[in-house]
Amino acid sequence: MWKYVRTFLYITLGSFLYSIALKLFFVTNHLAQGGITGVSLLLHYLFKTPIGLMIILMNIPIFILGYIRLGKGFLLYSAYGMLSVSILIDVTSYMHMEPLQNVILAPIYGGIIGGLGVGLILRVGGTTGGVDIIARVLQTRFRGLEMGKLIAVIDFTIIGLSSFIVGLEKAMLTSVAVYVSSRVVDLILTGVQQSRSVMIVSQKTEEINKLIQKELVRGVTMLHAMGGYTKKEGEVIMVVVQMYELDRLRKLVKEIDSRAFIMVFELKEVIGEGFTTPSPARKHLEHQKV
Repeated sequence: MWKYVRTFLYITLGSFLYSIALKLFFVTNHLAQGGITGVSLLLHYLFKTPIGLMIILMNIPIFILGYIRLGKGFLLYSAYGMLSVSILIDVTSYMHMEPLQNVILAPIYGGIIGGLGVGLILRVGGTTGGVDIIARVLQTRFRGLEMGKLIAVIDFTIIGLSSFIVGLEKAMLTSVAVYVSSRVVDLILTGVQQSRSVMIVSQKTEEINKLIQKELVRGVTMLHAMGGYTKKEGEVIMVVVQMYELDRLRKLVKEIDSRAFIMVFELKEVIGEGFTTPSPARKHLEHQKV
């Protein structure tokens, strides 16, 4: 029971934050938006129609299509998310709040607060309807389509068309807001990932392997490889470390082999012992440091 209460609370809070962002930063500065909300905003600018009401009306055929293609389970939280956003957008329009009338700061802060709201909704399995549902339906129809890219294409198409109504400058500023918002959503969904994957090419992999396990207490994977030019066989070290360990790892490798080739890759998420849960060996190492 508490799980459902918590989910609806998250969606409500996320919807409120998104509505506040729309009122304070987008509407007051005549900025556009992506998706169904963006179309509703354009209609509001042209005909003064209520934004929330238009979101509901345009979502009705989309939800019918979603019900047919995706089933009712997925649509429950999406319907609540869409209705919450729609109602709160129109409710907050009657609230007296001092807007930020700065076309430079508005898309940045609007993107942050709006992204936080959408991130909270998505984190518990909800959506705000509209483009999200269209993307999921298309994904079931055409296998291989990436949902994130599909949503981005639809959003930026709407933003591009909005330039004829709000002007090119406002449309470009909206693109900044969409980018900031997407980064915040990623942050909410995946957390602050401070891990890096490192690949080390060296003639002294065994010595480096032993030093990493001794000094950093990190698991190492040895990959068999062959040079494309030299055709010589050898081993490549792959290890995942925290950001604060990266500089120390570089120094340890260079102590053994100054000619080692080091590649560092950013990671979205790491799940496993030593990252999501501390390993016994690392607990002992941290205790020794204290």
